[in-house]
Amino acid sequence: VVYNPFTESMYEAAQGSGLGTLLNGKPVRVDGMATSVQDCLLVNNVGHIRSVDFVDESTQRINRWLRAGLRGYRSSGSAAQNMAHVATGQVSCYYEHGFGGPWDVCAGIVLVKEAGGVVFDARHVEGVDLKMNFGKGSVCAGSRKVCEDVLRVAGEPQFKLS
Repeated sequence: VVYNPFTESMYEAAQGSGLGTLLNGKPVRVDGMATSVQDCLLVNNVGHIRSVDFVDESTQRINRWLRAGLRGYRSSGSAAQNMAHVATGQVSCYYEHGFGGPWDVCAGIVLVKEAGGVVFDARHVEGVDLKMNFGKGSVCAGSRKVCEDVLRVAGEPQFKLS
């Protein structure tokens, strides 16, 4: 469950239930129309790391997406809310290298997968499922096709998370 009290939006899903993802009790699905960077509305968190290497790599990645023809770009501070927006099709894809820990994404993983999407570890361009580990991580969530293209354009992050 992810709840946004400002919009009174309740996002719900139960892993493996077969009931899908619900927004205020109504079924939702990931954006099935976007298949590439060119038709993707991407939400991206840069996170809180401010070392020169991390900031440079993050801005270079954004630059690659924009030069590849990214349809739209948003930046928001909540991994859980971003993944809920992916699950409902409000955005096509969510990418973050350096989220704070599993607590940031665990509910969102269930929401996205139950809504028909995938959740990949963004440290691998070949589309490896994200596994929960302690510490910082990387995520790319959305439909399989759009995630594969977002990861291809982004390239593998070189900045090592601690």
